[in-house]
Amino acid sequence: MKNSLDPDLKRLMKWSRGSSPPQSEDAPFGFAGRVAASLDRPAEPPTLLLQLQQIAWSSVWVSVAILICGMIVLMSQATKPKPASEFSSALSFLASNLPR
Repeated sequence: MKNSLDPDLKRLMKWSRGSSPPQSEDAPFGFAGRVAASLDRPAEPPTLLLQLQQIAWSSVWVSVAILICGMIVLMSQATKPKPASEFSSALSFLASNLPR
């Protein structure tokens, strides 16, 4: 019976058998101490440019929110006035009995 595997696949399988075993999942020696030490360091204060950039982005998002709300209110408004027939009967009575 002839082996029908591709020669390149055979070569890769031979290489995989000869490779080193997988490394353990443990962190390197002293890693936890370096991480803990980096957490104790005070954070650097933000620069003036970074603060101005944050203020600019905040104002952009507030402006966008106001524009969207304004467009929603504008689109919800009636495009033409309601006809006079929709006034209540009390207003109609008042309009017809006002002294001229």
